[in-house]
Amino acid sequence: MSKGKEIAAVTAAGTKSKRRDIWRRFRRNKGAMLGMLILIVLILVGATVDFWLPEDWIVGQNLTEKLQHPSAKHLFGTDELGRDLFWRTVYGTRFSLAIGFVAVIISALIGVPLGAVAGYYGGKIETVIMRITDIFSAIPSILMAIAIVSVLGRTTINLMLAVGIAAVPQFTRVTRASVLTVKNEEYIEAARALGKTDPYIIFRHILPNCLSPIIVQTTLRVAGAIISASSLSFLGIGIKPPTPEWGALLTAGKTYIMGYSYLCLFPGLAIMITVLAFNMVGDGLRDALDPKLKN
Repeated sequence: MSKGKEIAAVTAAGTKSKRRDIWRRFRRNKGAMLGMLILIVLILVGATVDFWLPEDWIVGQNLTEKLQHPSAKHLFGTDELGRDLFWRTVYGTRFSLAIGFVAVIISALIGVPLGAVAGYYGGKIETVIMRITDIFSAIPSILMAIAIVSVLGRTTINLMLAVGIAAVPQFTRVTRASVLTVKNEEYIEAARALGKTDPYIIFRHILPNCLSPIIVQTTLRVAGAIISASSLSFLGIGIKPPTPEWGALLTAGKTYIMGYSYLCLFPGLAIMITVLAFNMVGDGLRDALDPKLKN
């Protein structure tokens, strides 16, 4: 076996061993495992709900059964139009999760490169990027999202874009801090000595070694994006009815909250459980990826 192949084999073995070690530490965290189980169920429900849930359960109206309290026939009760709240909450899983994931992808696609460039080059480039980041950070994210939706229009795509842009400063800061810790390592100097270009060094050597905090930030920001999207819908500038997004369900139910509190209770619980699951997984990943916690 050539020397190059031996080095590649050793590197692959080391990477595989590191992944097993991370999984072992993550698996020890019962809260993280519970959160991951909840998220797997929610993702499966959101991805497959169209195949097993009849459309009549979502949009079908039956005024003779309106505002019925939870029962064996309607587990979460019915809304003001006689629609089954359980199935609408189940169907809303796909919208809330989709908004959370897409918004975070938008945040990462913008914030991670900006943070990497700022941390790698430093100087005036870093000053400009970070001062702009400071300006955006000074604006409450919910207000920024409201402004963006108000300008672009009230659509699902614009809602995802608004929530995503509002979270860009967090990714920029986390990525910059991570890049600063690794950009002067010996393997980076070796890559420069070999004549590698700056984009190659950033995306091939630096960012792969900064993934741990970015992954944790991504997990936690999905939870924040779901809350932000639900808040916008609750304020009446998010997803339009009759789409059963959880925030929209809360908005529809608040009119009847005095006598029919279940209309807000169950969508609110869905948001709470989902956000809690993401936070538990994020905490577990943070502990598992922290090399200081090895034992």
